[in-house]
Amino acid sequence: MTMALESFVRDLSSLRTGILSDLVLHFGEKSWNIHRAIACCHSKWFQKALTVGLEESESRVITLQDSIIYADAIDSMVSYFYRAGYDASTCETSEPLLHAQVAIIADKYDCASLYGLAENSFAATIKAVEIDDWAVIATFIHDHTISEAPAHAKVRTLVATAMTDRPSVFRSALRNKNVLDLLQSNADLATDLLLNGQAGRQACDEDIFMCGFCNYGHFGSRKCLNATPNTTLGATQCPQCQSVNGTKKGRYEKMNICPAYPCPLCNGHHTVPPQEL
Repeated sequence: MTMALESFVRDLSSLRTGILSDLVLHFGEKSWNIHRAIACCHSKWFQKALTVGLEESESRVITLQDSIIYADAIDSMVSYFYRAGYDASTCETSEPLLHAQVAIIADKYDCASLYGLAENSFAATIKAVEIDDWAVIATFIHDHTISEAPAHAKVRTLVATAMTDRPSVFRSALRNKNVLDLLQSNADLATDLLLNGQAGRQACDEDIFMCGFCNYGHFGSRKCLNATPNTTLGATQCPQCQSVNGTKKGRYEKMNICPAYPCPLCNGHHTVPPQEL
């Protein structure tokens, strides 16, 4: 952020004190004295409520009727109006869940820029959550979103890919009782995991490495070290027998390797039993 922009945001944020405010926003037990022009600038929902002759345009009072579980998200939305951001560390809600809730609220109140910020923040933080925390977040999102809404569908996809993009974590999650109970009770989430996992596998399982000397084979990601180990000379080297000449690497439409075992380094398979690694 440039110095001029930082100064602008700092000056704008000073208006949160209520100076020259002309709109009162109520939610639960909290109230904010805000400015109609600023709210309308960020949110088409507020713009419509305050300009098309509804009761709020006369009373200049808006009472939001969302569930109290969105308290931190509503506060973050007001913060965004004046600071072009929000501080997750000041909220009781966990950071990944807060970003998801802000995205849902931003979509409801048609605040596109806030939704973009929340979606990106959620995508960055959901990737690192522990399995039990993921189950809590996934439960909330699937209980409070619908697949038919594009903005909701994006958040749901991020929840699924947070697991399917981490194969080892995903395998552990499928042995977690909380996750299994969740999948048994939520067909949409189970379907999302299945479809995203299959899409990821199709994206990475296009490459097959085979050694002409020891017949070692790897079927999986082209970026896996078991598929693309290179010598200092730039030639492809078999990770099992270390041979350089005679190895071949390419793409095939179909390839069956029997017996095949999960590769510990990617979401693919290779021909070495786990006990021999």
